[in-house]
Amino acid sequence: MSFGPPPSPFTQSQRVAEERRSRRVRVWACAVLALVAVVGAGGWFLIAGSPDSGDTGVGNKAAAVQQAPDDIRETVEKRPRGTAGHLVASIQDRGVKPDRDQETPGTWATDSVLVKGNDDALEAVDIGSGDEAWRQNLAGPICAWTKHVTVDGRTAVVFKDKKDDGTCNQLAFFDLDSGKKLWQVAIPWKESTFGTPPNVTMTRGVVSSAWGDGSSGYDMKSGKRLWERKGTAKCRAGGFAGGKALLLRLDCKTSIYEPSRKVVAKIDPRTGEEKWRYAVAKGVGLAFIVSSEPPVLAVAAGEDSISDLISLDKRGNYRATVRLDGGHYEVDCDSGVVYSAVDDCSDIAVGMDQVFINSSEELGGSSHHTNRIVSFDLGTGKPVVKFEAGPDQLIYPVRMSGDQLLAFRTGTDNYAPFSLMSLDPRTGKEKAFFYFTVLNEAKSLTYTKFSDVIVENGRIFFGSNMARGESIKGKPVPQWLAFGVGGAA
Repeated sequence: MSFGPPPSPFTQSQRVAEERRSRRVRVWACAVLALVAVVGAGGWFLIAGSPDSGDTGVGNKAAAVQQAPDDIRETVEKRPRGTAGHLVASIQDRGVKPDRDQETPGTWATDSVLVKGNDDALEAVDIGSGDEAWRQNLAGPICAWTKHVTVDGRTAVVFKDKKDDGTCNQLAFFDLDSGKKLWQVAIPWKESTFGTPPNVTMTRGVVSSAWGDGSSGYDMKSGKRLWERKGTAKCRAGGFAGGKALLLRLDCKTSIYEPSRKVVAKIDPRTGEEKWRYAVAKGVGLAFIVSSEPPVLAVAAGEDSISDLISLDKRGNYRATVRLDGGHYEVDCDSGVVYSAVDDCSDIAVGMDQVFINSSEELGGSSHHTNRIVSFDLGTGKPVVKFEAGPDQLIYPVRMSGDQLLAFRTGTDNYAPFSLMSLDPRTGKEKAFFYFTVLNEAKSLTYTKFSDVIVENGRIFFGSNMARGESIKGKPVPQWLAFGVGGAA
């Protein structure tokens, strides 16, 4: 295992990208670029921006909400004083076998560490020094994880039990800063031909998991099971989405000749009781939960790609539909049968009673690729504001930060730098956190549809979900798993 900034000189090969877990089945295709020799001090370089005026805020009119330690964190970010970005942490793996795919699910960050899931382990590096902070070996490969992190830096993963024929049934809760495993429980799930693998999520004080035949909730502090729901012959638990609230997608059969109908239910995280149900229209083959509060669904009506977004009110009643206009807008959600995550959608954010998505790439002149972020009102489904990427650039929403939208902008011509941006939905104005560029060897991690993208403590982090092993003259080549970039303090 290799940690910290890349050595120099540094030589390694780079796959073009890792394909996202395909819909309905796991299909991974990896391509490999020619070897790239990188000579010089480091290989990362800074893009110096204009001097900052000294305003380190992002213009938020909404202050950070006071949260309890076991709340799901909703940090409000501050811009650094300078706009020159630099590498703050990286994780590479020299042990991936050549021509083999190794799953690396899950990426998390706190103010002090970058944490990466890597097959059957969790690995952390210290932000700043790049030194290994800790490593936690698991009994088997990670098979489910949640993007959510508590205010005090805890999260949950599910992994396979080698002692139980590799069944995906071990749920553990970890402290990200120390790597300490706080508790571990066995999920009552047994693998079967038609079994849905477990997923995991979190809401305030509760870790929840669903696995087709049932679901359960566990107290964050003790790991004690608070409740368990049994699946029925009619409705199976498709998976949870957490955060501010807990929503459960149910897959309900009306007859053996018809596909299951998707139903979304709000669950009390402490008791497991249903608060309301919303039945998605018949004929919808796929349904994902983009946001639990306010409730926003992404559905595929009669096709395998997301065609519409549906907003609900706090009682689960229909509000509005945002139509994606036959591919003019992109929302990519993962329905891989292994991860069973109903909330795994990229390039989308919800806040200010709006949903932010990006348009499809388009040519703006002579081979100039570009796109834009567009927001839609959750009450009417109508467009509100748009942010242009600019010539030879692409822009993607990451998450909300108070009343601002955080976005990642990338260059497409090898000249324009990458940047972390703060966008104001009220005024349409934008401000840069910092500008940066990366080695060719790590660029595939910045493809947002294939990787985790996290903004935390004023830094942006990228993490791969799959590594493809390569070798040079029989020796394994280090594979980039994750890295983070920050600005001047």
